[in-house]
Amino acid sequence: MEESSKTPLTAVDRIADGEGLQMMKAAIPYLPGNLQKSLSIYVKMLEMSNLLSYYNHSVHACSAQAANTEEILNDIRPYCTEEQRQSLDHAMNLVGAFKMYQELQKIS
Repeated sequence: MEESSKTPLTAVDRIADGEGLQMMKAAIPYLPGNLQKSLSIYVKMLEMSNLLSYYNHSVHACSAQAANTEEILNDIRPYCTEEQRQSLDHAMNLVGAFKMYQELQKIS
């Protein structure tokens, strides 16, 4: 698969990945079956540990920000099916049209 066509990691997945757990995950299919299971569980445990550590010890600037509808829709778009993307695009177009309408109202 081309690098550019891969689905990007979400912010939470980047936190959980910590110090490169994606490399360990990539190696799992090449291990014997019994080791695959053990390493998969171990990686998930490390991910949970990374998440718990992050949320217990850091200040979350993102949580203080007001949600921007366009930003949210753009962030979830890569994880949608083609049909869902079309619906999101339609919603984004409606949001844009509404913003333009509001700006025109200010001018009038």
